[in-house]
Amino acid sequence: MSRSRFIRLDAAQQFTAINVLSDPGYDPNNRTIPSCVQVQLSFALDGGKFGNVILHGRYGSGFTPSTAIATAIWSGLTTGTAWTALAAFFATTTNLGNVILRDLNALNQPLVPGATTSALGTSASPALPNEVAAAITFRTAQTGRGFRGRAFIPGWATNALGAGNIISAGAVTALQNWANTIPTVFTGQGLTFVLGRHARVSYPSASGGTHPARPADTIPITAQTVRDNHWDTQRRRGLK
Repeated sequence: MSRSRFIRLDAAQQFTAINVLSDPGYDPNNRTIPSCVQVQLSFALDGGKFGNVILHGRYGSGFTPSTAIATAIWSGLTTGTAWTALAAFFATTTNLGNVILRDLNALNQPLVPGATTSALGTSASPALPNEVAAAITFRTAQTGRGFRGRAFIPGWATNALGAGNIISAGAVTALQNWANTIPTVFTGQGLTFVLGRHARVSYPSASGGTHPARPADTIPITAQTVRDNHWDTQRRRGLK
C-alpha cells in the first residue's frame, strides 16, 4: 500500500532558480569594440547549412568596411599554395563562400559581404558530418583564459581522417600553413589580426572573490596554432 506525504506550504523554503548555462560576465549594454572589425568566414556545408568562423581585425584611422576589402580578404584566403593544399581535404560539396565584415566600433552597423564566388573543396572523398571541425588556437603575448581564442574550421572530407579517427598528419600541416596566412592577408587590408574582446561586468567568483569588470579591447594575436590532431565538434552545425 502506498502512503501519501503532505507538506505544509507555509513551511516550504523558497529558492531562486539559477541558469548555470548563462555567462555572469556578459554585458548586454555594451556590445561595441573600439577600432575593431568583425571578419566572418562563411563556409557553406552539406544540406544548406553554414559554418561561420568569426575573426577580428583592429584598424587605424580612415578605415571603412567595404565590399572591396571583404572580397580581397576572401581572395587572399582562397588562393595560393596554402589554400590549394587545404582544399584537397575539403569535400567538393563544401566551400568557403564569402567573407562578411561588420564594424564593431559603433552599434548596429551593417553587414558588408564580399562580391565572391565559392572557393570549393577539391577532395573526391565524401564529406564528414557538418559538426566535425578542426581547431586553430590563437595565442597572444599574455596568458590566461581571456587571452586565448579558437576557430573551428568545418568542411572536411573523409580523406582528412587518419588511423584511429584522428586528423591526418597531412591535413594538420595543411591547416597550419593556411592559418599562418591569415595575419598577412589582414595586414594587406590595413588590419592587425587580434582577439576582439567585448566589455564584461564584474561578478562573484566560485572561490568567494570577484571577477573584475573589463572594458572592451583588442589584443594582438602572436601565433595561430593547430595544437593537436583531435577532431572537435560544433553541434549546432549538425542540427536539422
